[in-house]
Amino acid sequence: MAVERQVSVNDIESIICRLKDVIAVSVVPDSCGDVAEIHVLTSASRPPKQVVRDVESAVMARLGFAIDHKKISVAQVNDNSPKYDHSRLKFSDVSISLNGSKTEATVRLTKGGAIYAGSANGLSSPAAQMKLIANATLRAITDAGLSSSEVVLEDICEVTIGGRRVVVALVNMATDRGEDFLTGSAVIKQDIWKAVVNATLDALNRRLHIG
Repeated sequence: MAVERQVSVNDIESIICRLKDVIAVSVVPDSCGDVAEIHVLTSASRPPKQVVRDVESAVMARLGFAIDHKKISVAQVNDNSPKYDHSRLKFSDVSISLNGSKTEATVRLTKGGAIYAGSANGLSSPAAQMKLIANATLRAITDAGLSSSEVVLEDICEVTIGGRRVVVALVNMATDRGEDFLTGSAVIKQDIWKAVVNATLDALNRRLHIG
């Protein structure tokens, strides 16, 4: 199965990790970009054959790809093992403080009743403000220990698609397998600042864990 239509290994892993009882997943591509292997770690509460069927069905339904069940391997552990935390970080509020040519952006995020805050300082131009807000979002994530990997904002910008304004974020996450470039987007409904936070979260949310 070739990973086409800009569907990446991350997209496939993101779908599978949301399935019931999944603890971890790794999709291994071959040199041609095809899916060579899919390794899934789950609790022992469901038969491996059912997990394989769920993986096949979920990837087909969400991404439109048929996966050969022979490429899917399932390992299981005791039910008291930690599972994916399926709750997501959510936007709480964002504020901008101006002091001459300098600006400080502060972002607050919520998850499970907890609040995480991060700040970033820089210039006060509109383009710079977007980057400050995105960096403040990343700071809230890393300072709270929600990501064990180093994350760096590569770029963030506003584009127009189908007549709608959309914020697109590109984030670089350092992993054991090297650099991993993740993208996220959010439609600007009323508040561009909120869209910047949501686009940054969209790039990272599926990779975040409470440690």
